[in-house]
Amino acid sequence: KFTILFIDCIKKFVYGNFMNKILILSLLSIFIFSCSVEKSGARISLENYLTHLKNEEFQKAYNHMSNNLKERCLFNEFENKALSNYEALKHSRMIYSGERESNEKVRIEFIIKTDEREVDLFDLQIMDPYVSEETAAFIFESNNWKLDNLIWPIDWCEEIK
Repeated sequence: KFTILFIDCIKKFVYGNFMNKILILSLLSIFIFSCSVEKSGARISLENYLTHLKNEEFQKAYNHMSNNLKERCLFNEFENKALSNYEALKHSRMIYSGERESNEKVRIEFIIKTDEREVDLFDLQIMDPYVSEETAAFIFESNNWKLDNLIWPIDWCEEIK
């Protein structure tokens, strides 16, 4: 019975209205194109940075930072801040908003959603109001996109005195 219905649908498409064919093919093309868009190098670098933080691989996360940022934030300070904010990071996810390029920098806008339940870091849905907006700036350095500003969960490095 399924094959008969399938064959009927094919016949309606082949012998049907020309405008319906164009509409279906256009929607199919848009769907295929939207699924094939690749992530930028800067976005991949951001995802790797946050994944390393979430996996407690702080040295690997630190390696995604620019030399300028490393001068302002030494690894020991970075690691201490990461450890003190780890609980919040463990229960959070990133929701990509968009990116723009200007002055040899790429700025990626994203939302951090914090939840007490176990969540996927790169989930696409916002389910409740515990969110904050962030913008990560990246520069191309040593053939890689490097984070050039401190972002959540490590917003600053200096010790408060």
